[in-house]
Amino acid sequence: MADGWTNQKQQSIINFLVYWPKCIMFFKSVDTSGLRKDAEILFNIFDKVVQEIRAENLVQFITDNDASYKSAGKKLQQKYGSFYWSPCAAHCIDLMLENFSDPRYFSLIDDAIKNAKKITKFIYNHGWVLALMRKDFTKGHDLCRLAITRFATNFLSIQRLFLFKKELRQMFTCDKWIASSHSKSNIGKEIVEIVLEYKEFWAQCQFIVRVSEPLVRVLRLVDGDEKLAMGYLYDAMERVKKNIKARCNNKVSLFSPFTRIIDSRWDRQLHIPLHAAGCFLNSGIYYNPNFKNKNDVVRDFNNCVMKIELDPDNQYKIIAELNLYKNAICEFGHSLAICQRDKINPVVWWTQFGCEVPTLQRSIKRGRDDLDLINFENIDLMEE
Repeated sequence: MADGWTNQKQQSIINFLVYWPKCIMFFKSVDTSGLRKDAEILFNIFDKVVQEIRAENLVQFITDNDASYKSAGKKLQQKYGSFYWSPCAAHCIDLMLENFSDPRYFSLIDDAIKNAKKITKFIYNHGWVLALMRKDFTKGHDLCRLAITRFATNFLSIQRLFLFKKELRQMFTCDKWIASSHSKSNIGKEIVEIVLEYKEFWAQCQFIVRVSEPLVRVLRLVDGDEKLAMGYLYDAMERVKKNIKARCNNKVSLFSPFTRIIDSRWDRQLHIPLHAAGCFLNSGIYYNPNFKNKNDVVRDFNNCVMKIELDPDNQYKIIAELNLYKNAICEFGHSLAICQRDKINPVVWWTQFGCEVPTLQRSIKRGRDDLDLINFENIDLMEE
């Protein structure tokens, strides 16, 4: 994983991290402050890292989503052919949220975010108003919640404002507020007008929460520190689109602009066969009768086998063994295996019930911990 950042001395640095079955570990740093960081230079840097780690130990190489990084990553993948390059999933989903608020196409959402910022900025820039809100109205809860990305923070702020709509309206009509000097200032009057009189603002906030909340939840999923989401992202993105459609009452004119953005970013940038393979190997998803994309994930899993497992004999054995898993034969069909499909870590599930498919197990071992369980019940995308 290549993580570019700038330190306190304004030096541009790329940190390289390695994820392996036991942990995520720091590998090395490269000072790029004096470099152009075009595709060719980045490719040379990445290539040296791959040679140090050895390509046969790699399943996936993750970089920033910037054009030069993408070009270098794809060139790296083409050179070796035995592992996948992909952009950062959190960055790609953040770009979807950025598109959701693009003023060229979603001016009402952009206006609502600007008004929300005015409200929170006014409250947090005036200690007396902030103390009044916390003490008398929100019971110590804040409106601002820092998120993993800038655009996620914007949408989370809208969620918090809408959550405390009633309390904010009460605060700006209470005696303490009316008697204060803040209520008589021009900015104070502007804020009151937005909160109390601008009904369209709250309607916009409600709509924004409906269409953005499912995507923000998946952003939390892919950027989690404890669990990795490789085995869940493919299905999660499908569920996001279904959830947005349902929240828009299946009105095409309402949901289609947002689902088109998701499809475009997913198809062009984020979707790689590894995500589908992770979904296929996640028994809790694959065996679920509501899962409709079985053929797609099997096809992509086969692509992963051909790319990552370089021994033709092993490739043949893996494909031959897949029927045991797909049809829940032998240990896969055991009553204990069935009841544990969506309850335990997929890696543990395979260890316990996948003993009948030794070649397949050896093949997925390199990247198996990418399928660490994230309890999807805790982030139910259909929850209103």
